[in-house]
Amino acid sequence: MVEVVIERDEGGKVAAVTLRGDDSPEGLAAACLVEAPVLGLKDYLHLDPQVEGEGPNLAFRVDRSDFFLDREVDAILETMVLGLRTLQRRRPERLAVREFGTSVKV
Repeated sequence: MVEVVIERDEGGKVAAVTLRGDDSPEGLAAACLVEAPVLGLKDYLHLDPQVEGEGPNLAFRVDRSDFFLDREVDAILETMVLGLRTLQRRRPERLAVREFGTSVKV
């Protein structure tokens, strides 16, 4: 089973994401959904998220050092969460998305 853990801060914003996946179709889809925001944060917003691992086992902590980009960061990360939730609804026996904290307040 593929597992994604989403940690939210006290304000409900995504603070960290951990993927424990495999090479299954669901694992590859989840890996792409988790890796895409890292690329957006780095290449588009020029932030520096802390990334560990790669491929099916990836973890990152969000860089919120520029508070003027909070809405953009939230948009990227919440789109990832929506994609992961959609994948989980379609393959509940193969993917678990677990969130800790409250809903985001954008």
